[in-house]
Amino acid sequence: MMMMENIIDAHYFVLPSQGNVYSLTKLCMSNGANKILAASLRRKVFSFEYSGDSEGFLKATVKEVLFTYIPNGTEIISIDAFTRSQSSDDFVIGITIIKSSEHSTETYLNIYSEWEPSSEINLDSVSQNCLMIELNFIPYQLYHTQLCTNAEDESNKEVVWLLSGSDEKIHMFREDRANHTYSEVDVAEHFPELVDPPSIILWMDIYNFETQTRRVSAFGCECGFVKLAIVDVTKKEVLSSWSARFGGPVSTVRLFTEESQLKAPSFLNLHQKIRQEELPVHLLVSNTLQPSVVYMNVMEQGLRNCFPLPDSEHYDAALCSTIADVDMDGRNEIVLGTYGQEVLVYKYQQNESDKAGSWFLRSQRSFANPIHSILYLDVTGDGVKEFVILTLRGVHIMQHDPKDVSEVFDCRFKLLTDLQTSQET
Repeated sequence: MMMMENIIDAHYFVLPSQGNVYSLTKLCMSNGANKILAASLRRKVFSFEYSGDSEGFLKATVKEVLFTYIPNGTEIISIDAFTRSQSSDDFVIGITIIKSSEHSTETYLNIYSEWEPSSEINLDSVSQNCLMIELNFIPYQLYHTQLCTNAEDESNKEVVWLLSGSDEKIHMFREDRANHTYSEVDVAEHFPELVDPPSIILWMDIYNFETQTRRVSAFGCECGFVKLAIVDVTKKEVLSSWSARFGGPVSTVRLFTEESQLKAPSFLNLHQKIRQEELPVHLLVSNTLQPSVVYMNVMEQGLRNCFPLPDSEHYDAALCSTIADVDMDGRNEIVLGTYGQEVLVYKYQQNESDKAGSWFLRSQRSFANPIHSILYLDVTGDGVKEFVILTLRGVHIMQHDPKDVSEVFDCRFKLLTDLQTSQET
């Protein structure tokens, strides 16, 4: 079974200064390729991608992206990115910055984009088109999510920025495309579940269902407070909400399904369709002082069905997390990154005797520096996802052992072939 012990180093690059838990983001291209943006505190942002050379071999490329309006003495706090379109690479990149002097502290949200959509992204061009929004608080997590004003009208779906701040609020920024500008709007009007937190929100996550009629939202605070809410998107009403409080700051919250939701190949002509809301949604809460936990099936159980992650508190603070099908069995695992330089992988095991189950520590991997952020996505373009791990000193790109991938491919191909044969007969 493939786990972190079988993950091999593909590439590594050093950052000139350290980043933080908000310093890594991805650019998911319309052609299926992916790029990475990694920010360091001292103004510099680097892009990473793989591209083919003249002989057909993959070449890793690291390039500094010179974003404008990030002056000397500025520190980058957080970075995030999204695309306005699924058919073109019309990316919007957000960077929050802080500039301190002896007498004042200035903070800004810089939003970079090309005003005219193009078929492919040009980061050098995007980085020169900046809209600066002055803030009156210290920014924390920069997050984007979909805003649906009419579930039946695709044209009314847009992506908005949500930014948590030192003023113990979440601020929402929405684009005015006609005037090429962004402005802050009342978050309570569109996201009533995100108001009045008891302290600074360190992490938020929103899970939108395909029908766009409901969503699940969660956030975790510096004081250890966690809130979960189910929202009627059409009416903008909170249907149900729950809260819990932990003994230490909550570093991340993740809403996820255990099944990886891979789609069957079209040639199989399978007509069964699993709707997204029929899959149980779980909530991961990673904690800096206490064990991290998982709340199972929150749509039905709220925060009642709690499972601790064994030994998750034994490697200093859990700083980051991601959800990944590490062993490629079609079911997601939980991946935690710790300040104690460990990556921990947890898997859910169903008991045969009853319906109960538990999460257990399946695998772990040691690094030379604290782990700040983890992404799991395909950066090589071969259809297999890789780990991108931001540490205190640099960025690791780690891939599955090709021998393991080949074995999984052969097994799945045989299953698909057998299934296709049975359908034809």
